[in-house]
Amino acid sequence: MKLTFYSFCLYLYTALAFSQSVDSTRIIEIPVSYADHEGEPLSVFKDSLYIFRSSNIYLINGKSFFALKKLYESTKEKDEMTKDLLENYRKTLMRNFDLENKFKVNFAEVDDLDRIVYNKTQETLKNTQRALDYTLNSLEKASNSLEIVGENVKRQKRKDTLEKIMFIFGGLGVGVLIGSSL
Repeated sequence: MKLTFYSFCLYLYTALAFSQSVDSTRIIEIPVSYADHEGEPLSVFKDSLYIFRSSNIYLINGKSFFALKKLYESTKEKDEMTKDLLENYRKTLMRNFDLENKFKVNFAEVDDLDRIVYNKTQETLKNTQRALDYTLNSLEKASNSLEIVGENVKRQKRKDTLEKIMFIFGGLGVGVLIGSSL
């Protein structure tokens, strides 16, 4: 039993002599959820032990951290400008899509109106053609009637002239008969 006690004391002495003191050593466990952590990073203390539960953890020194922080802050403003530009671009695209859709609707309406006007114009042209055909037909009939009337007028003039000549010859004949009987 003494041997066990002495070996236990020796073990305790070596463990205390060659290990870090409990006061200066802390074991800090970094959980898996820290990989998705946003905000200020966790500072590492000197002579501390860390247990990383995630492989997405990066250790950097203070100078690198402050350089990255400064770079992030300078690009954050640019990032806001980029977001604003992208938002304005998106709004412009949406407005252009709306205008294009309105243009398509207006174009379709104008196209329909043009089709209606074209159809009405075609109908008017057909009616005009019919009216012209009727007018030409009427003019031809009138022309034929005028020719017939003209021929009748000439015949009537000849007849009238012939009657006058006959009347003259009749008057001369009666005058000669009366003159010879006297």
